[in-house]
Amino acid sequence: MTDIFEDWKKSRFIVAPSELIDDGVNLIVLSDYRYWADNMDTLTAWCKDRNAEVQGMTVAIKDNTTLTEFLLRWS
Repeated sequence: MTDIFEDWKKSRFIVAPSELIDDGVNLIVLSDYRYWADNMDTLTAWCKDRNAEVQGMTVAIKDNTTLTEFLLRWS
């Protein structure tokens, strides 16, 4: 049986497809719970200095430049 979430389980985060988001933000789902628990303070500070906001186990990013910066920083 194929696990459709296999790739997601191996990732620190997943960028939600734009078709699933109503308000035009880029939504990042933080999928590696242990990693993000250890790095939440750093992530929160990173978001505070940018056009991004931590919302539970997601990050809402309001522009594509910040999305690119997130991908480069946290990959």
